[in-house]
Amino acid sequence: MKNINFYQIKYKTMETFYDWVDYGSEFDIAVAQTIHYTGPVEEIYEIIMLITIATRFERSGRKVDSSFKKDLEAILSKCKKLDFDEYTLTDYEKKMFKSEIREVELLVKNS
Repeated sequence: MKNINFYQIKYKTMETFYDWVDYGSEFDIAVAQTIHYTGPVEEIYEIIMLITIATRFERSGRKVDSSFKKDLEAILSKCKKLDFDEYTLTDYEKKMFKSEIREVELLVKNS
């Protein structure tokens, strides 16, 4: 089982994302900056990062641009193949993660 800290990844992602927003970046630009400056990460980290950021778009009623939408479609495809039991996620974390994935699916569908 691969050890990950689900909420730590989410927290660091939001901290970085909103730092860029606080510096004056629009949401779409802040996404690209967060991804770029976080650097290459393991696939599960990338999935959690992008799903976390996308939920902020959904919850604030923002549409995603075409570039981010393509990234999300690729991530959602990876989510379908994801074995949640491969990671040290609690049952509650799995439930929350799956709920956020569904939320992002609706965001992509409606964008």
